[in-house]
Amino acid sequence: MDDHLKIIIATYKFSKEAKFWWKSVTNQYKIEEMSWDTFKELFYEKYFFAPKRWKLKDQFISLIQGNMLVTEYENKFTSFSRFTPEMVSNEVDKVRKFVSRLDYKMRPLVTTQGIKVYSKAVERALILEAEAKDKDARKEQWKQKRNAESSSEGPS
Repeated sequence: MDDHLKIIIATYKFSKEAKFWWKSVTNQYKIEEMSWDTFKELFYEKYFFAPKRWKLKDQFISLIQGNMLVTEYENKFTSFSRFTPEMVSNEVDKVRKFVSRLDYKMRPLVTTQGIKVYSKAVERALILEAEAKDKDARKEQWKQKRNAESSSEGPS
């Protein structure tokens, strides 16, 4: 998709205040020649003041999966990474950053796959998470079954 079309689609969703702001931008710039990066820069300057952008950038830099589900982590990763494009400027860097902050048990299992496409890294992490949940559920069932059998035997 070309930059001009991206800008048209983005500005179509603007509400009252943003429409007024956009009108002033169209008076100052040749919109047909504007790049998507310039549009984002202008938009962020208007609606995400520098201290807010710095805070979001810091949140991205310190983001780790921790106790979050992979989907929660990925949502935050995607949201915060908009404010640090230099850290995820290409697919390989994006994968490396995402994987480096995954849960320590999951990280090597994704890293050893040699994945270079972000969506594939996320997919692999989701599969590993589902497998771990399934394993935990089976372990819990086995434990409950064992406890039920030992309590039904009772004292001899």
